[in-house]
Amino acid sequence: MFTSSRRRSAGARTLTTSLALAASVALAAAPLASAQSTVSPDGTLAVGSLGTPIPASGSLGSLAQPAYADYVALGDSYAAFGDQSLLAEGPAAQACARSLTNYPNRLDMNPAVGALTDATCGAAVTADITRAQYQNVPAQIDALGTTSDLVTLSIGGNDVGFGKIVQCITKQGDYKTTPNCETAIGAGVAADIAETFGADGPIDDVYDAIEQKSPNAKVVTTQYMPLMPAEGGSCAFTQQLNPADVAWAREVGEAINDAVDSAAQRNGHISVLPVDDVDRSACAAPEDRWTDFLGGLPTMAAPFHPTKLGQQAMADAIAAAL
Repeated sequence: MFTSSRRRSAGARTLTTSLALAASVALAAAPLASAQSTVSPDGTLAVGSLGTPIPASGSLGSLAQPAYADYVALGDSYAAFGDQSLLAEGPAAQACARSLTNYPNRLDMNPAVGALTDATCGAAVTADITRAQYQNVPAQIDALGTTSDLVTLSIGGNDVGFGKIVQCITKQGDYKTTPNCETAIGAGVAADIAETFGADGPIDDVYDAIEQKSPNAKVVTTQYMPLMPAEGGSCAFTQQLNPADVAWAREVGEAINDAVDSAAQRNGHISVLPVDDVDRSACAAPEDRWTDFLGGLPTMAAPFHPTKLGQQAMADAIAAAL
């Protein structure tokens, strides 16, 4: 979620909003194209030049309609959010800030995917898959049944401290005077990654719960689209940060996604992550970026979260992997 897999020097973006505001909103919230695509052995989906995004309606190719009649989406804000000016209706959807442009809804536009039950929720941790997260927000696992045949999952980022990492690199809260985030919290974050995604840990419990409720479902886990540009790239936002913290954030993002993929494979599933040969990080031009640092206009994304375009890319990655 913190590092881009491609390199490009993005144009500077005027920063009229403070880091404090961006970080505080992010913490509250956390709480495509018809191009050739291939899936690498580690589950990463390489997407060719994406251009203008289109619905994922044709990307399941030759699969018979409907190949997946009962689709359930589970996960955190990286699955729930998108254009936050377009939220789903209902108490649970509003409490979870589910966007109508998130990747579950984009994937559901595919004619090979049937009815969608979107149980994703901002700020979810692994325990929220099997327990009620808020009032009127039941355990996400309750959305599954014996007929569920497709499940997507995005979880674990909040368990390893996404909000804490954002606070540290933007020098907010308890980390206002922290000179180096890797020195201050790096060991703890690494331990949290190992504990969350390690064998017999919380992630394995989630996969076991899915297996018990929907033993015949195809499960696709989504990795976290990066915020930071690849090494050598920068923009006005990252230039205000400690370069050492930016480099560490890249490493953390890669470590989290490696752990996501390892846990998925260990449990007999796959994970996907869209990548491109141009910069799609939060430093990219607004019309190109898959994630956003500040959020709001023009992408209407939540700060430090995927954009509508990024969610479309993830939907296409899932479709191509099925």
